[in-house]
Amino acid sequence: MSLLFEHAVDQFSLDRASLFAADADDLTTTDGTVPVRPIGEFASHHESLTHPDRDWTCIPLHGQESAEPTDEFVAYADHNVRGQIFLVERDGDYEPVAAEEFGQTRLADRIRFWHSDYLPETHPPGYDAPIDDHEEARNPVDTDDLLDEFRAYVTDERAATRENNAALARRRSARALYEQGESAVPSLTCLGEDEGEYQFRVELDPELQSRRDGDWAYFVESEFGIYPGNEVLLHADEGDTADAFPVAAEVQRIRGLNLWLTLDWGSVDDSAAVGAHLENDRKFGLSELLNPVPFERELEAIEDLRDDAFRSVLVGDRPLTFSNEAAALSDQFDAELNQEQQLAVRYALLADDLFCIHGPPGTGKTRTLLEIVRRAVDAGEDVLVCADSNQALDNLVAGSSTQGDPDPQSLHARSQHGDGEFTLDRANAERSTHSVVREHYSDVADRADVVAATNSSAAALAREFDLLVLDEATQSTCTASCIPLARADRAVLAGDHRQLPPFSATEEPPASSYGLSLFEHLYADGGVYEGVGLQLKTQYRMNPDIAYFSNREFYDRSLRNGEVVHPLPDRPAIEGYNVGGPVDVVDHSRANETEGRLVVHIVQGLLDEVPASEIGVITPYAAHVHLLRELFDDHVENADAITIDTIDSFQGSEKTAIVISLVRSNGEGDIGFLGRPQDGPRRLNVALTRAQRYCAVVGDFHTLRYDTDGKCTDLYQDFHDYFATTGRLNDVDPQFIPV
Repeated sequence: MSLLFEHAVDQFSLDRASLFAADADDLTTTDGTVPVRPIGEFASHHESLTHPDRDWTCIPLHGQESAEPTDEFVAYADHNVRGQIFLVERDGDYEPVAAEEFGQTRLADRIRFWHSDYLPETHPPGYDAPIDDHEEARNPVDTDDLLDEFRAYVTDERAATRENNAALARRRSARALYEQGESAVPSLTCLGEDEGEYQFRVELDPELQSRRDGDWAYFVESEFGIYPGNEVLLHADEGDTADAFPVAAEVQRIRGLNLWLTLDWGSVDDSAAVGAHLENDRKFGLSELLNPVPFERELEAIEDLRDDAFRSVLVGDRPLTFSNEAAALSDQFDAELNQEQQLAVRYALLADDLFCIHGPPGTGKTRTLLEIVRRAVDAGEDVLVCADSNQALDNLVAGSSTQGDPDPQSLHARSQHGDGEFTLDRANAERSTHSVVREHYSDVADRADVVAATNSSAAALAREFDLLVLDEATQSTCTASCIPLARADRAVLAGDHRQLPPFSATEEPPASSYGLSLFEHLYADGGVYEGVGLQLKTQYRMNPDIAYFSNREFYDRSLRNGEVVHPLPDRPAIEGYNVGGPVDVVDHSRANETEGRLVVHIVQGLLDEVPASEIGVITPYAAHVHLLRELFDDHVENADAITIDTIDSFQGSEKTAIVISLVRSNGEGDIGFLGRPQDGPRRLNVALTRAQRYCAVVGDFHTLRYDTDGKCTDLYQDFHDYFATTGRLNDVDPQFIPV
């Protein structure tokens, strides 16, 4: 009902309380009416207010003008004959008063602050809630302008995505695009044309041929990222000098490893040459030009929000309030949540519209969200769980679950295949890369209490939900978040706006809140409801020395260390390696062989203490990832078990040991996008918060801290000083790297 009432319940004790003795003046009718029915109903969900001998709910009274609870109460009962009544003591007896009449009495004023519509001038002693019952918008925006800006952003993003993909296809083969993680099929064979449609068969590399034991349903979609309805570019085979390619086409349908395309002949300059080239058994490649579905779904969701209650929240037309009954209607499941986690759960369940949870790395955000979902279901609510990517979604759905061994901090562990607390469905489970998700959630027959879907896939759900839980909300643009938002009555957004922003094709980095996330639009500095939310402040992932710099620079020293995480034996928990070397430019990306050799040497030493699967190597540049993988294949045992990836791709992951290779080395201090004030610090923060027990930073520290225009020099000077002043910076001569 209200946060003040929750505080009063915590302070109230029936052992020392008494039924209020009313006189005629207390029951005098006033001009106003207090909504006592919902107060009574909400109070009845609190077992601690149940009278030990009578069928009463005891509602504590506060002062006439103060919200400080007293040791007197009025009783509430839902009588079989009389209906909802309130009881007081009168002349030594109990006097019942019908709820409608009681709401108009002077005495009703002494429970009015338990309703979120009434605000006292001051809070009672001991009340230290981080959020008030009413939180007015700090920075409201114009309603129509906002949604029009959203539409314009989606339109621009769609055009930029098509243009960027076309430019990539002109520079790279389909195989190169696939190997760099883009949506592409390296090799297809043309099987012929029928009524304007060309059929192709996907040719699999040897390492993929045994992936599905002959079951190729949805394999093209999950492995190559190509879907029916996609606009695509058909490439000539590598080594084939066909100048007319690539050519635009559309995927009509996919059946197993077979695709049917219609070519956009209107965009083909030399149709005769293209037609002659499309012979049976000739090899081609395929890359995505545009998947129009997400953009169409975002535009539809934006229109839906024009008539939705959430529109007024997005622009700050009304205050955020906290009076939902889900907190009182449910019991705590996870008794080991810390104080901030418990508060986050309580406010999330009390929120009538929206609540934001800021979860820095290692603070138990996933565990907190799981508790919110469990309690919302316990309160009888239908819950939609979303994330922008399949990987982030499956982290919530299955986590580290394996067949027969569910991760206790996953929805799977509490579903029909675990403890049976609720029925869970996962949209498009058959396309998931997680085997547990594919096996258990591809065909859920019963109506689900909890449905998990990516933001885009939520558009296809034929139902509405009481609560949306949007995880990794800071990795989803405002417009992508609108899709699930339009499906729910209330929303909990969880993320970390100190880490990477969402990908944007039009803005790099995003310059407006529309290209950032809904979480930032609403919660972060300058947000509509700036600061209305809770930060989780106890981190359990990292050794304190690893956490120190990020805590100081990015979280205002707000993080505490929740448990002892020991460093590796005979090593500092974090150290830097200062090394310079030539940098190669590879198709707009960069690679540094000197750093690569040093990274190999460091990892060779780590393998004596850390399993290969618990070592991660991360870098800002895709070309450096490619170089590192080649070097590791040549020089490191069990190289396949070591994760080597870009910083962006590694967000959300963690390893016992992490080696960071920053690549840039020059006399001008140019560190590329790592130096951009808008997102450079956020990328550095991601890199530094992946390691649990050991973190090595390899880079040219002179280049990092050298001052140049448009660079966040102070950050990198502090970064250098942190290593140098603590004796953790090792100067390396490239000639003596033994690789």
